[in-house]
Amino acid sequence: MAANKLSKFAEVDYNANAYKGKYKPSHPRKIPDDRIIVETWSEISNPGWRWVIAMMSTYGLRNHEVFRLDLDVLRSGDSVVQVLAGKTGHRQVWPFHPEWVERFDLVNVTLPKVDVNRPNAAVGHSVTEYFAGIDCPFAPYDLRHAYAVRTLTYQIDPSIAARFMGHSREVHEEVYRYWIDRATLQREFDRALNRSDRPRPPAI
Repeated sequence: MAANKLSKFAEVDYNANAYKGKYKPSHPRKIPDDRIIVETWSEISNPGWRWVIAMMSTYGLRNHEVFRLDLDVLRSGDSVVQVLAGKTGHRQVWPFHPEWVERFDLVNVTLPKVDVNRPNAAVGHSVTEYFAGIDCPFAPYDLRHAYAVRTLTYQIDPSIAARFMGHSREVHEEVYRYWIDRATLQREFDRALNRSDRPRPPAI
């Protein structure tokens, strides 16, 4: 659009429409609330996949990243997860909710039978296939979106939350915050109003 306007202004015979991309805005998706996540987790009989879903929920991991962790650190009782490799390389991730580390018994590492000696996309697809196979009420990436929203409710600075998730602040604000529903925004509004040090309008 900008190129077309510029060529028109410069009186140059040029049409940039042939180079137009096929991008379409993302459609809103329903982010699973914590109750649905816990209920779904409790209904899964396979201990390995229970652990995978719990880890993705607690740490907002990408599909393949749950298989690219320093498991010895986790087994030692350190609740800060170390992602060794993945789309954005090494990073540290804090749990939200931290209570879920114990609730889901995450230090008791139990991986499902997945061939991890494959590219990240193939490993991640195994997760997608499992979710589809059990008719899960949410997609794997929805758990990552839920984590992003959860960091907001904990009032984590967007720059820090972005580091937890392994992407830029711009992605965090422009993509993930798009999915925040009205209930979350209302909760944050109510929290702000209840602060004792909040600004007050002048008396009339």
